[in-house]
Amino acid sequence: MNSSPMVSIICTVFNQEDYVRESLDSVLQSDYPNLELIIVDNGSTDNSVRQIKGWLEENKEKISVIFISRNQSIPYCESFNRAFEQAKGEYFIDLSGDDLICKEHIFKSVACLEKYPQAAVCFSDAYLFSNDGKIRTFYPRSSKGKLQYAVIDGDVYELMVAKHHILSVTMIIRSSTFRLEGGYDEELSYEDFDIQVRLARKYPFVFSDHFGIKKRLHPKAMSVDQYKRYQSVMLPSTLKVCQKIKSMNKNPKEDLALLIRVQFELKHALLSANFQVARGFFELADDLGAKGIRMKLYENWLKHHCDISAIYGFLKSLRTG
Repeated sequence: MNSSPMVSIICTVFNQEDYVRESLDSVLQSDYPNLELIIVDNGSTDNSVRQIKGWLEENKEKISVIFISRNQSIPYCESFNRAFEQAKGEYFIDLSGDDLICKEHIFKSVACLEKYPQAAVCFSDAYLFSNDGKIRTFYPRSSKGKLQYAVIDGDVYELMVAKHHILSVTMIIRSSTFRLEGGYDEELSYEDFDIQVRLARKYPFVFSDHFGIKKRLHPKAMSVDQYKRYQSVMLPSTLKVCQKIKSMNKNPKEDLALLIRVQFELKHALLSANFQVARGFFELADDLGAKGIRMKLYENWLKHHCDISAIYGFLKSLRTG
């Protein structure tokens, strides 16, 4: 009988025919002995399902697999919550069908969570790579591979409110805590910012200094649409999360952290000409006490709907390849 706690990997696929086999292969290459794999095709219109079925036929004896194939896509958070209902693992990973799990990731992360039973999440570093061969790390490292600064863990709520402190794809989450907190919020178009701050509000996070995930950067990645010109479907969810955070905050320092985040999102909403949601961020910033020249600039930008989104979009495209 396997004494290692089970880990459920829920791999969601949507039009990732070019990447999904490599992603699933990385699960098999893990050195962790007790895994459950749940594959969800969320209504792909390319050959993703054919690729998944071919992989399953080749590897059905190697790992316990549940395959869920949807005829039509449904919102991500709802899709994941439905799949999670079938998960038996004590811990779980939310894996995208274009990312890769590093061999020792699960073993090292579970060891941390077993050592710190009060923690809800273990997170780690990641390789960020693109199809043209460029690669970098999420946390800055020296030429010898050492972290350039200590990664803060424990109570990370205030830090995560203010900035992008954790790459969500590296997280391994305690299933019981996730259930207790109600899973992903199905009113949102994406999940990671919200679940991070909700969990961090109540529970410590623990950092493990290893590379957990190889995250693929490409123009069709979901994150590219965060600041999509004119019609971001993600920014309204970001605004909802920021409004939630305001109600969760307990002191002025946390409100200041939120203001930093809100002004960042406001700037990018304006740059991408998402003026309606930008108005919501502006009002929230004003409610948090924002003053000064920057707010005057944003107010006039909103008033006149100054559209420089074409330039902004071009500069973003250079970054994503």
